[in-house]
Amino acid sequence: MKNQLLILLCMLVWTAQAQEIGRYDIIIHEIMADPTPVIGLPAAEYIELHNRLPCSCTLNGWKLKIGNTVKNLPDITMDSAGYCVIIAEKYKTDFLPICTNLVTLSSLSITDGGQSLTLYDAAGRVIHSVTFRNSWHSESIKRDGGWSLEMLDEELPCTGRENWNSSVSPSGGTPGAPNAAHQDIGDYEPPGLQRLTLLDSSTIRLFFTEPVQPPSPLPLDWVVLEPHTDILGIREVPPNFDALDIQTAEPLNAGLRYSLSVKGPLCDCAGNAIRAESLPVGVSEPPVYGDIVINEILPHPFEGADADFVEIYNRSDKVIDLKEVKIGSGGDTLPNKAVLAVSSGRQLFPGEYCALCKDRTHTLEHYLCRDPRALQACDSLPAYANAEGVVFLTTIGLQVLDRFAYNEKMHHAGLTSDEGVSLERLRADAPTQDDDNWHSAASTAGFGTPGYENSQKGIDLPRDDITVTPQVFSPDNDGFDDYTEFAFNFTQLENRLSIQIFDRQGLPVRMLVNNEYCGAEAVVRWDGTDNNGQLLPSGSYVALISWWNADGKTKRVRRVVGIWR
Repeated sequence: MKNQLLILLCMLVWTAQAQEIGRYDIIIHEIMADPTPVIGLPAAEYIELHNRLPCSCTLNGWKLKIGNTVKNLPDITMDSAGYCVIIAEKYKTDFLPICTNLVTLSSLSITDGGQSLTLYDAAGRVIHSVTFRNSWHSESIKRDGGWSLEMLDEELPCTGRENWNSSVSPSGGTPGAPNAAHQDIGDYEPPGLQRLTLLDSSTIRLFFTEPVQPPSPLPLDWVVLEPHTDILGIREVPPNFDALDIQTAEPLNAGLRYSLSVKGPLCDCAGNAIRAESLPVGVSEPPVYGDIVINEILPHPFEGADADFVEIYNRSDKVIDLKEVKIGSGGDTLPNKAVLAVSSGRQLFPGEYCALCKDRTHTLEHYLCRDPRALQACDSLPAYANAEGVVFLTTIGLQVLDRFAYNEKMHHAGLTSDEGVSLERLRADAPTQDDDNWHSAASTAGFGTPGYENSQKGIDLPRDDITVTPQVFSPDNDGFDDYTEFAFNFTQLENRLSIQIFDRQGLPVRMLVNNEYCGAEAVVRWDGTDNNGQLLPSGSYVALISWWNADGKTKRVRRVVGIWR
């Protein structure tokens, strides 16, 4: 009786309000993007809608956007808590025995790898949007086709990957019925500030870690910009609603650094209120060669996952927006392939890191990420070969910003496998294409440091002629004294340098450099390996160091170094 009264009351209210359907009342509930090989359902794509209201409703003049294609939906009537299944007309006969509430379109083409699906009402308002990926199937075998993706918890319709997984139905999906994969997943994490960009000199787009639901209109004093700048307006950004556009009363001053704070209780769809947070804001400048550098790369992820990442470091004094930067792969003078690093924009301040992740969830699961905000999903990040490859950073106009040709031999010789081990840059101010400027990430740091300072770092150059630091080192890749460095400061600008390592019997075991040109400063790293790349045993070794300059002056010294394993 109580439910009947609730339904009756709902129907009366709806009659008075002309059946106003709000955001997330009707949701995209199940997606079959790749129906073959057939498991137990017809070999047809489908999209299932679900009515979360306790009343029946009619959808008149609604639209479904699939990628960039907009489909006009016929009038749809949905029962209370009911379902409808959208299919191509030619599969109607195949689906009639399975579900009764069918909606047919002349064609339905969903990209197997994933794309955006957005549902609009007759007024053009976004009711629900999902940007799915094939990788949302947690079991790799189900990514090959035949299995639908199902929403797990319909009470959390604004959440993303964590609320979707493969169907567990023996048929491969549950069109027109409750999802077999249903479970209460809960959401107790409040939304946070993620990143921002400037759309123009007086419009800031602020991104959150998940969709938010502000009141309408949103009070202007909920957002504060310091130094004090008046806010003229705040707008939601469809279709994902994970961003707000903030209009300032005057253009931002290029010479100032601002701080943007959210003070009001913005909530996600689970009702969790945002914590008080702030992000820096500035007017970005176009990058030039050397402003940003490649600082870390993982080309060989764990378990064969498609989860490469590339970390970028801003070593300039500029604010750089990554929508003005392309990341590419392969090539000599220009990349063979390049995509925008962050097409929607992300400001990178001086001294900041940003790790572009192919699979952000995988990166968070496998590595200690001290600042998750520094991890930026980049689904279109080029795939980098395990053994060797090239990473490019360029401007939109393909002016080179940095280039790194890596290979697996750069890894620590003591590693049994480089799977899941990133290559880290030792010095931001040293040449990128210098094998001695790269090292395997330390085991004590989990073999990777995406989004923060590298576990392996070079020493600062002292002002003596020659120093060896440390004099005794332990090449075990634990992040502590994994190598020794010979640091030089010469009185002349042009010099030739040779360094040869001898064991205790006086036998040569490693030629580090041989008659190589260097400037007034130089650093040479030794990781304890011989000329064949094999780690040498513990003990004392002698480095014979020779150098001569353009005036013909020569000098030769010996330095003792020790290996402890």
